[in-house]
Amino acid sequence: MIKLGIIGWRGIVGNVFINRIKFTNIYKNCKLFLFSTNKFLNKNIFFAFNINLLFDMNIIVCCQGSNYTKKILILLKLKNWKGYWVDASSCLRMKNYNNLILDPLNKKELLFSLKKNKIYSGSNCTVSLCLLSLINLFKLNLIDWVISSSYQAISGAGFFLIKKIINEISYLKNKNYNFLKFEKDNKINFKNIPILFNAIPWIDKKVSFGQTKEEWKSQSEASKILKKKVYIDSNCVRISSLRCHSQFFLIKLKKNISLNNFYNILNNNFIKIVKNNDFFTKKILNPFYICGKLKIFLGRIRKNSINKKIFNVFSIGDQLLWGAAEPLKRFLEIIFDFLL
Repeated sequence: MIKLGIIGWRGIVGNVFINRIKFTNIYKNCKLFLFSTNKFLNKNIFFAFNINLLFDMNIIVCCQGSNYTKKILILLKLKNWKGYWVDASSCLRMKNYNNLILDPLNKKELLFSLKKNKIYSGSNCTVSLCLLSLINLFKLNLIDWVISSSYQAISGAGFFLIKKIINEISYLKNKNYNFLKFEKDNKINFKNIPILFNAIPWIDKKVSFGQTKEEWKSQSEASKILKKKVYIDSNCVRISSLRCHSQFFLIKLKKNISLNNFYNILNNNFIKIVKNNDFFTKKILNPFYICGKLKIFLGRIRKNSINKKIFNVFSIGDQLLWGAAEPLKRFLEIIFDFLL
């Protein structure tokens, strides 16, 4: 039996990941070890800083975050650990020894790497959702460049931000106030920056060219997955949606094609195209409807009015599924097939 250790299984991504593997061959062919960083454990939960027990794992899936990965992975490597480390955090993604996981696009490379490489991580949530939305356009080398504006759910920043918005809702529920004065009032009563009734066009720290790190990831991680340089420029905004990331794309193609041809090329097994009309767009193309669904929904598809080679596309996907847990789950199935 393959010994599978999962760290961070009580967190948002870890919990979704556990639910995704429950009814797969992974569960049938492994001895599962659940690890916790909390010292108050029971007989079925193991301490996540027990290096000797971690060393005994064939595969470790880590959803605990970058700080834990930085501390523990180096200790396992020093002990010459031979297992597979599969990580959900961002700290390993651009390392030379790490492979990014998105098997619909790079399964062949992942299969080839399993014999010699042991460290893997999922890509950034918006990168995964973007590449899956436009997978056929990339495969056919039709894309000249992409400009993306993403409207990202609070779950992308972890439980802290979800707790923050719940506290803000509770605050409003228990306070009598003038709605028209709310914006000024909330600056006084909330610490840091309010997320409820707000949009924050800055995610992560500043890097070069006035970009944030979240925006920089779009081109750098996509290029690493596709094994070639692609041109994607992004602007990332945090909104109060819970699970779904929305993205508006301006897609410049290398040649002029018809709208029908664009539809046909765009369509793939991972997306659902929503008709560009009032009824279906309002009813279906929104985070409330799409949360919890595995498909990525694409709509508002049309030719841009300025340039015939540019297409407008609006995309929404559950960032806890294809943006986080699903690539890890599918890659785990690939590892199990390789080992068994």
